Amino acid sequence: MARKKFEMPVDQELNLAPIMNLVMILIPLLLLSVVFEQMGVINVSAPKLAVGPVDSDPTPPENPPLQLTIGISTSGFTIAATGAKLPPIVGCPSEGPSTVCIKKGQDVEAMLGKVKALREKFDSTGNRDFSDQSDAELNSAVEAYDFRSLYNILVGIKKKFPEETVVNLGADPSVPFEILIKTMDTVRFKLESKADSGEFSNEEEFALANYKEETTGDAASRALLFNDVVLAVIQ
Repeated sequence: MARKKFEMPVDQELNLAPIMNLVMILIPLLLLSVVFEQMGVINVSAPKLAVGPVDSDPTPPENPPLQLTIGISTSGFTIAATGAKLPPIVGCPSEGPSTVCIKKGQDVEAMLGKVKALREKFDSTGNRDFSDQSDAELNSAVEAYDFRSLYNILVGIKKKFPEETVVNLGADPSVPFEILIKTMDTVRFKLESKADSGEFSNEEEFALANYKEETTGDAASRALLFNDVVLAVIQ
């Protein structure tokens, strides 16, 4: 009986072209699915400190600047202006700076105390639950501020002083950075409102409002409110 001749298998190179094609297709899909960290930049000015002799001319300027100033504390917003008398706010004293209090029944100081305690627990234990709880408590503290009333007041001031763009913004040391940033977002641009006055009567409309656009020539841009923010030390 004849034996079959045994043939050694011939080594063949592996065809990697299909795999490489698949990888090349997957790379753009993976890049599209990645959520990159988004960063925003707000142009602000630092407080200016002048050293030198006092101006010897006591004559005040004919049109003094408004010097609109907003202070942020755990009690709410304080609005003042040295260049004009601001219109009174319902429920606030007629003399002195106007005050926009926080929403009724909200204790921001207690909320921020909880935020600090939870963050200290997270730093000591590394437990993400404490971090999530502190973020939720901080969001509640931010929402306790009456940004809608603040915006409505600024819209009324802008109508009386349309050329003014500068606002001095200061905060107590206990006020978190997140509240300061949201205040900046509130004071810088106008929003689309159904009311002719440009104000908002309820929180839902204010929260869902888009920025108002205005056209200058062929270019469209956001309508400005008080966009020149100066960080100030308020005493």
